[in-house]
Parts: sequence; C-alpha cells; structure tokens
Amino acid sequence: MKNIDLNFFLEPPELTEKGKIVIDALSPLSMTTTQPGTYYRSQSAPTVNMLFGMLENALGWHFGPKDRTMLLKELRKAAKKKLDRSDPLKGSEWITGKEDDESGVGFKSILQYHLKFVAPNIEPETMHFDDLWARHVREDGKTFIGGSRNYDIFIERIINLQKAKKIDIGDLAKHRIKDPDKLKDIEEGDKVNLKAVRPLFPQYYTSPTPREYVIPKGNYVFTVETTKSLKNKIENALNNPDSPIYLGTNDGWVEASWEDLI
Repeated sequence: MKNIDLNFFLEPPELTEKGKIVIDALSPLSMTTTQPGTYYRSQSAPTVNMLFGMLENALGWHFGPKDRTMLLKELRKAAKKKLDRSDPLKGSEWITGKEDDESGVGFKSILQYHLKFVAPNIEPETMHFDDLWARHVREDGKTFIGGSRNYDIFIERIINLQKAKKIDIGDLAKHRIKDPDKLKDIEEGDKVNLKAVRPLFPQYYTSPTPREYVIPKGNYVFTVETTKSLKNKIENALNNPDSPIYLGTNDGWVEASWEDLI
C-alpha cells in the first residue's frame, strides 16, 4: 500500500486560499443521493459529498468505513496534541467530530473541515434520460437461481432439470437434499434444498434496473476555500489524478482542474 500523506489534517482549518474547481463530464452522469428501490433518480448537479468523494479519489484515498473511522480518530488525537492546552480549537468540530457531515450512504469525508464549497457556483443545464443499469443484488432466497447468469459449470445439469420442471428446488421441509456433494446423483423428481446449490452461485448477481442519467451542457464550476497545504495537494491531484475520477457511478467519468481566485 502506498504511503498516504494526511498531515494537512493536523493543521487548524484556516481557509486562506480560494479557488474554483472546474468539472468537465466525459460521459453521462447518474448522481443519486440515496439507496432507492426500483428506480434511481439522478440530481442535476453533484452534492458536496460527491465532490469530496471525487477529490479523495483523485488523491488516491480509498478507505473503507472502518478504516476511515479509525483514521479520523487517530488524526484528531494527533491534531489535539499539537494544540496548546488552553487553545479553544480543542473544542471545535474539527477536533471533536460532533458536527461531521455524512452522506446518505455513510460516506464521511476527511476533507470536510479543511475545504469548503462556497458561492458562487455554476451548474449547467442538463439533458435527462433513462437507461438500464446493472444493479448488484444479494439474494438468499430462491431468486438467485434465475437472477444470476453465472454459476459453477458443475450445476449445469441441475439448472436444466429445474428449468424443465423435472426437479424441485426450494427451502421447505420436503426439500431434503442439502448436501452439495449429492447433486451429482440427482434424478428426476428429487426435491433439492437451496442450501445445496447456493455455494455454486456468486454471492451477488446483476439485475437490470432503470436509472436516470444527465448530460451537462457545459462545465460545473464550484468555488472553494481551503488551507494552503491542502490547496497544493488538490491542485496536483487534479492535474495528475491517482486514478480515473468520477461523479455518481464509477462509469460517470469526469475531468477536473483547479484555478486560483485572487
């Protein structure tokens, strides 16, 4: 794992630098703020947390929820040690985390106290359309048998028998064949328990789901205030991102750049 420098967080969030982030969408964007049911509606512009996520991606920060929580705890502990005993900043949200903003899916940005999005912003007109999106679904019931296009080749005969209704697969008491090792001996009329075939299917399968996309008719422009050290990191990361950057879904690729405001 590469060495990730988060020392900017140890400095008080003195937002002395001002600039704008210009975002050019390279593909249609789907920017959904919650986990919906059967339809993913997109916003016309990214949320603040989506922008933070884009910047962290450019910086190469890919932390899971547990690692992120641990990092913030350790960073705050180290930042607090650097402050004088009587410094009022020891009770600020930057140190306590009591006012941390969190997205609808639980994302909490490490940048949020050292970089702020402020007015004015430019949000271009957008064209909207719907498309089918391959949603990843986990299903422990019977649906995974017909829902997944992928499964172990060993079970091909079982699938064909089930499609022809020559065997019955379910989770009732009558479905007594539960041992995967006994599947090779399955005959017509047998009752197979879901537990016997579940290990031969992937944990997740894709389900075509209607999703809204937007095509911006221009660039998004967001005004930001940040610290000097973080400004340099952001500018360098946008000029040479650690990985492709996106908004919304990971196929919503964008290019972004930093411009100083004096």
